[in-house]
Amino acid sequence: FARLGKLYNDFGKWNGKQVLDSTYVTESIRPQLEDYPHYGLGIWLEPDLTSEVFYFRGILGQYVIVLPQEDVIIVRLGKEGGKVPDDKEHPKDFYFYLEEVLKMLSLND
Repeated sequence: FARLGKLYNDFGKWNGKQVLDSTYVTESIRPQLEDYPHYGLGIWLEPDLTSEVFYFRGILGQYVIVLPQEDVIIVRLGKEGGKVPDDKEHPKDFYFYLEEVLKMLSLND
């Protein structure tokens, strides 16, 4: 799963070789519907944060969260999916994992 995140973080390049079309990767991590900015081409987006975040989400709580500016990939393997609150677009645990990693990164500054 981390390799998938790295492939997208590097816009389709793997070990210096382009294996996915970079234009496709760029389009897939951009909102595709004007009225719904939280979803690209099969990729979840969180446009309400100060830094760019996109992620893959499995139905059993699996995540591959990519923070391009920090060059960080978060992988979470799961057995059950998190519930999406009525007032949010993403499960609560997504925000928890993201916040905890951002705290760890700020400790290293």
